[in-house]
Amino acid sequence: MSDTDALHDRDVWAKWKSKEDNFAKYKPIRSTLIYGDPAQEKPTVSIAIPAYRKAGGLKGALDSALGQDYDLPYEIVVVDDSGFDQQIDDLMKEYCREYQNILYYRNDDNLGVYGNWNRLCELCRTDWYCMLHDDDRMRPDYLSTCVSTVSQLPATVGLMGIYIETFDAITNEVRNTLIDKLVGIFISMRSGKPIRMSIKDNAKYIFALACCMFISREKFIEIGGFNDEFYPSSDLVLTAKMNYYYDTVFLPVILSERGVGINNSLKQSLCDASVRAAYDLTMELTKELGKSPKKQKRKASFAAVIAEIAVRGYNNVDYSDVKSSLGMKNVYNKSFVVNFINLYSKFNWGLLLFRGGMKPGRSSP
Repeated sequence: MSDTDALHDRDVWAKWKSKEDNFAKYKPIRSTLIYGDPAQEKPTVSIAIPAYRKAGGLKGALDSALGQDYDLPYEIVVVDDSGFDQQIDDLMKEYCREYQNILYYRNDDNLGVYGNWNRLCELCRTDWYCMLHDDDRMRPDYLSTCVSTVSQLPATVGLMGIYIETFDAITNEVRNTLIDKLVGIFISMRSGKPIRMSIKDNAKYIFALACCMFISREKFIEIGGFNDEFYPSSDLVLTAKMNYYYDTVFLPVILSERGVGINNSLKQSLCDASVRAAYDLTMELTKELGKSPKKQKRKASFAAVIAEIAVRGYNNVDYSDVKSSLGMKNVYNKSFVVNFINLYSKFNWGLLLFRGGMKPGRSSP
C-alpha cells in the first residue's frame, strides 16, 4: 500500500500477527534472470541484495559481499526493482561475468520495497540468507560469524539481528562519536554472546533491524513474509511476528555498516507515517502482553516519540499535529519529555548488552 495516509486503520494493525501469504499477491509479476548461472556449485548460504537505482551503492554492497572470509560456497542474489537501468545493467554484466556465484534478476514490473524483499527470499536457494541493502556493506567476517552463531542456537530461532555502524556515504568515513565509542566498549564486554529478544523488547521499540538481518528462509515463508499494508514499518512488524511464533536474537557484534548522508530528507508523509506506525504497532503489542489501557497508551506514546526522534534526522519539523492526531497528550511535545524518552530508549538498548546469553541448541544453516 503506497498511500501512507491510509495506513493507520486500527483494524489493519490488529492483524499484525496474521500468517497471511504475502508472496501470493506478487506472483503475476515475474523476476527474469538476466545474468548468472544457477547451475553452479550448490551454495550453503545466501546474501540477498534488493537493488533500486543506486549503482554506486550496489557496487559497494557487492564488493563487501564478495569479500567474505567464509570458506564454503555461497551465492549472492541481486533482485532489481528499478526496471532497466543502464548503469546497473553494465555493473551486473561485469560482475556476473567475473564471479560465478552471483545471480542478477530484474523484475518485469515494480514490486515495491517489501514485495521485492519477499521476492529475494523466494529466489534464494539456501536455508538461511542475509538481506544486504544496496547502500550498506558487510564486514568480511559477517557470514562466518552468523553461520557459526546460528548453528549453536535452538532450532526455534528464525531471525538474528547484528550491530550496525554507520558511515558517511559521501566521505566514506565510519562515524566515531562518543556514543559509538561507548557502544564499542560495551560490545567488547559482551564477547559476542547472542541475546534473546521478545515482544516485550518490541513494545519498548527495540527491534532487530532489517539491515543485514540473518533470516531462516523456511520460517520467514511460514509466517507470511513482509506485509506491505504496514509500510513503512513492515520490517518491524515482521520482527515482532517472528518473536510471536519463533525466536529472534540480537548478536552484539559489529558486522555491517549502513550508508547515510546521500539523502538528507524523506517525503514528509513517510516520516509522519513512521511516527503513526510506531504508535499503532506498540498499541497492539502491549494489548498482546495484557497491559492496561493506560499503559498501552503510555508505551505507544513513548514509541511514537522515539520514532519522531529518528525521523527528525531526515525532516526536522514539528510533529505535534501528528501526535495530536493519535490522541497523545500535549506533554509529549515538551522538549524535556522528548529528551527524557530519548535517554530512556538508549538506556533500554544498553540494558540488552547485560542480558544473559541464549542457551546453545541446534539450528544448522
